[in-house]
Amino acid sequence: MQINKVEVKNISYYKRGSEETPCYNATVYVNGFKAIEVSNDGCGGCDRQHTYPEMLDFHPTKGFLKLVDEYCVEKFGQETWEYNGKTYSTDLDLEHYCHQELYNWLDAKELKKELKKNYVCVEKDKMKDEEFLVTWKRKGNHTDDYFKNFLKTDYPHMVEKCLNFMPFDQALKLFKEYT
Repeated sequence: MQINKVEVKNISYYKRGSEETPCYNATVYVNGFKAIEVSNDGCGGCDRQHTYPEMLDFHPTKGFLKLVDEYCVEKFGQETWEYNGKTYSTDLDLEHYCHQELYNWLDAKELKKELKKNYVCVEKDKMKDEEFLVTWKRKGNHTDDYFKNFLKTDYPHMVEKCLNFMPFDQALKLFKEYT
């Protein structure tokens, strides 16, 4: 059997337990089947990865976790960054992929919370030539149409740059870029 898809689901994050690493647990699905439980107690160190018993016979000679790691490295490649003028890189194995998915999930959760409380728009500082996020608190009796009309009247350059009215994936991308 070949690995065609790896997904991270059922994420639980414990902010109070996160010290050096994120304190979380999640389920990894491989080809649509519940395959691995991952967790980290948040005190530093690697994730724990426990394979469900039905996945142990996935490949006759290689370990299942090794196969998933190889798939992730092949599918997601490497992450590179610079520090003190030097470039570093690391393979995006299962653990790194799980952490990326955790941070994506946390960012999406934060954005949903923000959009529920506020209208969030991208503003441009013409003096510094940079963009940033501005928010307006949602008022109980004001509708989205009311706020769109307010933007059209007072801030017409922001009408197309209000995260509340964009497709969520596009809004999330901008939210990550500016926060």
